[in-house]
Amino acid sequence: MSSILKIALVQSNFKVGDLKYNSSKIIEVIEKAKTKKLDLLCFPEMAISGYPPEDLLLSNAFHKQIKKALNDILKHTVGITCIVGHPSIKKDKILNSASVLRNKKKIGTYNKNELPNYGVFDEKRYFSSGNEIFNFKIKGHKIGLSICEDIWINESKYLNKDIPDLLLNLSASPFTVNKQKQRISTIKNFISKSKIPVGYCNLIGGQDELVFDGNSMFLDSNGKVVGCAKSFHEDLLVSKFPFRKIKSVKTNTNNTKVFDALVLGLKDYVSKNGFSKVVIGISGGVDSALVAAISVKALGKSNVLGIAMPSKYNTKISNTLAHKLCTNLGIKLKILPIQELFDLNLNLLYESIFPNTTWDITEENLQSRIRSNILMAISNKMNYMLLSTGNKSEMSMGYSTIYGDLAGGFAPLKDITKSMVYKLCISYNRLNPKNKIPNKIITREPSAELKHDQKDSDTLPSYKILDEVLNLYVEKFGTVDEISSSLGLSKAFVRKIMNSIQRNEFKRRQGPPGVKVTDISFGKDRRFPITNGFKNF
Repeated sequence: MSSILKIALVQSNFKVGDLKYNSSKIIEVIEKAKTKKLDLLCFPEMAISGYPPEDLLLSNAFHKQIKKALNDILKHTVGITCIVGHPSIKKDKILNSASVLRNKKKIGTYNKNELPNYGVFDEKRYFSSGNEIFNFKIKGHKIGLSICEDIWINESKYLNKDIPDLLLNLSASPFTVNKQKQRISTIKNFISKSKIPVGYCNLIGGQDELVFDGNSMFLDSNGKVVGCAKSFHEDLLVSKFPFRKIKSVKTNTNNTKVFDALVLGLKDYVSKNGFSKVVIGISGGVDSALVAAISVKALGKSNVLGIAMPSKYNTKISNTLAHKLCTNLGIKLKILPIQELFDLNLNLLYESIFPNTTWDITEENLQSRIRSNILMAISNKMNYMLLSTGNKSEMSMGYSTIYGDLAGGFAPLKDITKSMVYKLCISYNRLNPKNKIPNKIITREPSAELKHDQKDSDTLPSYKILDEVLNLYVEKFGTVDEISSSLGLSKAFVRKIMNSIQRNEFKRRQGPPGVKVTDISFGKDRRFPITNGFKNF
């Protein structure tokens, strides 16, 4: 005879490799859950280690400490059942596991069957696959376990065997645009075939280039979402089983979700790496404005320092807008003119190395590198993390200066096209009318301002067209013919863009990490050789 089961999905923010922190956090949640008379707690995939632990998994010392952390947690499971994700070793094989803990005993372990090995996932590098289903009983209910990819690929394992009353899926599923729709669709597809209700427990938090958005949820046997946790925040989603509707969460727009992902990714990257403050080169342009706005949301205005470094090529309006932006956001702005330093460098080079040469991109890049030296000096002396302000459109075309504006500890806009930068600024202003980005920053024509009357359009196609080509080529793997036909562009024009993307792999490889928000980012998703003689265009 079954009775009502009080179950909670624990949506927590863990630190990769910080086993003491993670286990203490798990224990704290367990003790609080006991006071709420909860019966069953489900933590996310790899909760003890954090995800992805990458080559930490190859360390025997790491696994010994995982085992110790699991035993420490076990001591706190009197009167409650907990499902905890962790790596384990069995017969010299590393497994992605979920253990069921109750009354100081481990009553069983499920090992992930389906190992993703695409995009940012390298699980087959480390893990061996499990091959069995696992169920356990609690209060008369049969509970089954699966881990992340298992529910995306192989639902058939649950259709013909020991069918559970409820399937719990422990996940570490990173955010991308439209990912939550994909998750819901996938789980509903599983439920339509199995008629098994699902509890989906996902991580939240930033880990290097990945951001986990949470959105843990319960779905009933009809595939209806009966409860959903917050996105981009820690949460405890509690329900009684069998399900009834418990909690509804308003769905944010994609622009808001992307902004929230950038905020969380930056906040966690900065804090988890031992920093509390950031420094940004403020130009009066839209990219540095958006990075500043994200930084204030992530870290607070007192922890953001803006540095303006004008030369004679910077217009008066740029300097005015840089000041107005920082005033609106409430951050400090220091103005450090670079013209004298630039002239000294030019005189030195022209006298000894560059006689009888004419101005070209070398002199433009020199200004960017002078600015980078100043910003890195501030970073070193004051322990501020330098943020790069480059966007995906610029990085794709190499429209950045290596060891100049490409320098930094983190690049929040690395996976954000210029078109999306504008959308995010407009969305931010709508939601933050008292701390808005000056409209002129958004509407003015973009320029690097490294020579007189310079505009981005002197070198690049319009960002609208460029970003459409990028989407079809980088994310959709389109051919020259397909892109040319789809967008009504000449094949020669498309080839020129493709060639620029290929030639600038070396720059992207040396750039800082940044938040992934698209299906194919310039990081682990896309791995091309730098030295590359092959062209398919």
